[in-house]
Formats: sequence, structure tokens, C-alpha cells
Amino acid sequence: METFRRYEKKYLLEQSQYLELMDKLKDRISKDKFFEADIRSIYYDTKKFELIRRSIEKPEYKEKLRIRSYNEPKVNDLVFVELKKKLDGIVYKRRTKAYIEDVLNDIYECQFKDPQVGEEIKYALNYYDHLKPAVYIGCNRTSYVANDDRDLRITFDKDVRYRMKHLDLKASKDDKPVTEKIIMELKVRNAMPLWLTEALDEVKAYPRGFSKVGTAFLKEIRGE
Repeated sequence: METFRRYEKKYLLEQSQYLELMDKLKDRISKDKFFEADIRSIYYDTKKFELIRRSIEKPEYKEKLRIRSYNEPKVNDLVFVELKKKLDGIVYKRRTKAYIEDVLNDIYECQFKDPQVGEEIKYALNYYDHLKPAVYIGCNRTSYVANDDRDLRITFDKDVRYRMKHLDLKASKDDKPVTEKIIMELKVRNAMPLWLTEALDEVKAYPRGFSKVGTAFLKEIRGE
């Protein structure tokens, strides 16, 4: 069973900001153990997209259910199944694994590797009534950790793309861009260190609420 509890802050960076920030942080951060990843996720929702619509409204509490792989999974590969909740700015994530074919064929009946987390996921599935695959989100991610605090992680997502048809975890020519900017996310357990705050101020990078899946949904319904 994997459980995460942390604060997360997102930033949208221009390429010039990203390069300037990396130069300022080069002596403060190091590549994470899993430095590069081709992240592929499918978010589940109701027929009326209630979870995504609620997320867009930025409520005090929200949750997401998704499956995720860090490469293109083969037929018999395991993928992560994640229940992610956010309350008062703190993110809680419960995660287990299941076989990709079982999940995509019928997530309600698939066998989760961790039964306890699996029960929580099944409760969410039943609570929201007929959750189904709704949006695919893909991106190329690089991950870093602070040299003086291994609990401080910084990730950069590029080539962020989505589709709302043919929802599997394979690459597709149907993918559309979510944003041309680089999405930086800071993941911390406690307060952000002063050296990082100063570096962000110097490159004029400020936190903002940004949801990949929410932005993709809005682009789709607007026909962008």
C-alpha cells in the first residue's frame, strides 16, 4: 500500500523562465531516482463529468480517480490505480496496482494488489455511480529532489496532451495539446525553503491553480 500526504503547488512557466530557474537551482537540486517518465493517465468520471466540473470550481474538497503508467504498458503489465483527494491545500493519495487489461475491461470487477486500497477505490466507484474512463492525459516529466531535503520534489511536465476518445494508455495521433507551457509542480511535506522562494521570485514564477484534466475538458467543450 502506498499513501502520500503533502502540499502541492503548480506553476506555468515559459521556456525562458524554465531555463533561468534551472540555472538558479542547479546547485540545490539533483535528478530523482526516476528522473524521466512518459506519464500516461486515464481519469474516470460520470457521464456528466461531475468530478471534473467540481474540480474546475476549485472547492475546498475534491477527489480524482485515475489509472497511471510511466511508460506504454504491455498487455500483461501492472498499472497504478490512484484515488487522489485534496482538502484545504493538502493532497492525500492512495495507490495500488492492477493488471491493465483487467482495469480497462471492468474496473469494478478487477483485482487490486492491495485489498485495503482496493476497497476504498470500489467505494468511490459505487458512490459516484458508474464511473467510466473519461479523459486521457499524457506528458513527458522530469523529476528532481532538493539536496538538503529529500521530501521536496520538483517536477516539470512538457508536451502535455489529451484525448477523450479511444481511451487506452497508448500513444495516439488523436492527442491534442493541453498547454504549450511547462507545468512545474512543487511537492513538499512542510514549508518551502527560502532559497526556493527567492529563486521563484527572481524569475517571476507564481503559483496558480491549474488542472490538466480540467483544462482539457474546457478546451474540448469549447471546441478549441
